[in-house]
Amino acid sequence: MQAVKLYQKYSGGRHWENHPTTYASDFASFLKKNLFSGTVVDVGCGTGRDVNFFNSNGISAMGVDISQNEVELARKRFPEWDFDVQNAESLKFRDSSVDAFYMINVIHYVDARKAIAEASRCLRPLGHFFVHFNLEIIDKDGNMDYNTDIQDAHLLMSKFKPLQQKIFVRIDKEPIEHNHRILEIIAQKTE
Repeated sequence: MQAVKLYQKYSGGRHWENHPTTYASDFASFLKKNLFSGTVVDVGCGTGRDVNFFNSNGISAMGVDISQNEVELARKRFPEWDFDVQNAESLKFRDSSVDAFYMINVIHYVDARKAIAEASRCLRPLGHFFVHFNLEIIDKDGNMDYNTDIQDAHLLMSKFKPLQQKIFVRIDKEPIEHNHRILEIIAQKTE
């Protein structure tokens, strides 16, 4: 229920459309540096902005989102790329079939254990996983709307080898001002 209330509070204005493509750029740079070949799956792709970024910058990508409306908008905006309606908690991909996952602004809206387990199931051995955990989301009045412990995030990622991680704060002005304290992890499936 917390995820539904969180989504309702912050879905107005589609503010995520204005998030920077810095995250996709950082992951694309990492993948190129590591001689990646394959396809990145953007889980929670929304209207496809980051899928377009990856593909336009030489990294094959497709997007999945639970919302039929978001996927339809993505297909209209970027008809040259592949989008599908899928749930992060029960992905349609075969075991060990995905080369890399990219998951930002998703974990706090889903059952994190199920979503991470699905990513682990679908990711091929030595595949890469870029994920954001919101450690805190605090509105302009100082109300804690969401929080998770960093140790819990690391426990969820225990089937992965961490390659890079950083913690940073992002401030969003819409639909109401709020701060995200984010743990960003790039990891690799070890099995």
